[in-house]
Amino acid sequence: MARKGRARRGKLKVDVYLAFAIFVAVGVATWSLDQSVRLALMWLVLLAFAVSYASAQKLQFSYTLADLARGAVAGLLVSVPVLLLARDFLVITSQRLFPADDLLSLTWIVVLIMPAVEAIYFRGLVHKEKGLGPSVLLYAGAGVVYFLPVTWNEHLPILAALVCGMGLLGFVYGYVRGMYGLVSSLVCQALVHLVLLVAPSMVLGLTRGVG
Repeated sequence: MARKGRARRGKLKVDVYLAFAIFVAVGVATWSLDQSVRLALMWLVLLAFAVSYASAQKLQFSYTLADLARGAVAGLLVSVPVLLLARDFLVITSQRLFPADDLLSLTWIVVLIMPAVEAIYFRGLVHKEKGLGPSVLLYAGAGVVYFLPVTWNEHLPILAALVCGMGLLGFVYGYVRGMYGLVSSLVCQALVHLVLLVAPSMVLGLTRGVG
């Protein structure tokens, strides 16, 4: 009986599309809430499904220092040119999309919490079950759910740019995951967020302080 119970748990499957549909439903239901509250609730949905999947399917979190370094280099190669070309736009976008009282709070949200949850769900669950293409498409679709309430009406071009950008980044993260593992893709995403969402505000703050 114990063996049969373990076998049933081992065969547990999480429907990635159902999980994403619930994620979208939560995003719509919380449309009028504060953006930080919305994001927290949506990430909890993704995390719950990802943890359920990981407990049954045993996601691989093994890594080497060389693989982590490759993920970090990939993140820097993708993000630094964008930072140099569009620093002011990134500052405004970060402040609008991720309202936080200070840089430390912003760092916790976009460098630690967001990459961890998204890596486990999109690169751990979706990528493993459905492949790179669906993981990229769902990741780009998540951008619509995340940011539509704060880009509604006059800021829709920004939303389109964000969704396209998330699609491209999702491909990069998925490629890194396929080549070097899940943890490496998490490191890659964390560095991209650090450079594109935290560093511009940090530079702006230092510039104002000097001025």
